[in-house]
Amino acid sequence: MLMEKIDLSQWTMFSNRHNSENYNSPDGKWMLKLGFPGFCSTKEELLREQDICRKVVSLGIPTPHVGDIVEQDGRLGLIYERIVGKRSISKCVGENPEHLEEYIKVFAEHCKKLHSTSCIPGTFQDAEEKYSRLLEQSKMFPENVKEFARNLIKETPKVSRCVHGDMQTGNLIVNDNGAYFIDLGEFACGNPLYDLGCYYYFCHYLPDDFLLATHYMNAAMMRKCWDVFAKYYFGADTPEKLAAVDTRVKPYVLFPILDFEHLMAEDANLKYLEMNFQVAKKDLGL
Repeated sequence: MLMEKIDLSQWTMFSNRHNSENYNSPDGKWMLKLGFPGFCSTKEELLREQDICRKVVSLGIPTPHVGDIVEQDGRLGLIYERIVGKRSISKCVGENPEHLEEYIKVFAEHCKKLHSTSCIPGTFQDAEEKYSRLLEQSKMFPENVKEFARNLIKETPKVSRCVHGDMQTGNLIVNDNGAYFIDLGEFACGNPLYDLGCYYYFCHYLPDDFLLATHYMNAAMMRKCWDVFAKYYFGADTPEKLAAVDTRVKPYVLFPILDFEHLMAEDANLKYLEMNFQVAKKDLGL
């Protein structure tokens, strides 16, 4: 399949992130996510994300419509419908911390709706199969942690629900017309506990410098976001209920660590992931 070449001279860059450069089209109707090497940057990865986005739209899950795969100076990118006036929930909270509860409630409600959406097995990757595969490939996890994670996968109830695969407040954008999930490359079918473990990881194990650069919040604010999220997602409105939710969800932080280990296999930042893993391992008594 030939990729359409694109001339960026008339496009306007609006963000330069750790994984991509993002541009708006001259007519303002489209945006281009131009990946850096290692971040959804191969033709196969982009074809997969394009297919996922189209299937997600067909399920009625709000997400920007996806367009063509394009090439720019040997780099590949994907064109999406532009959501005018959008901000991520992360940015909303970071810029307006006094409205933290309001924004996190929106995030929790949309996550609950996503997780209540059934999907036909085989439509998307199977979350259990993916993590079982990554677990066996992991060089970071010692055997005792691998055995713990294997048992956790076996004990996790088998359901066929939509799982975002990278569930955190940076991946829900909002404007005056509604809210939209983005970055669907790891979308899967399985138990929402894998998603909840991902968000718990973001809220409890990442350092201030990373969070401030990517989520507009420090670690203390992210932990507050989790407590508010648990209130609206689980109904955890007392310290006892919150503690029970934390106990249930915390073991699933191992799975986003597997995701990032796979993604950053040759990346210099792998040492920081190793540090996060050691903290999580200690928290889990492993």
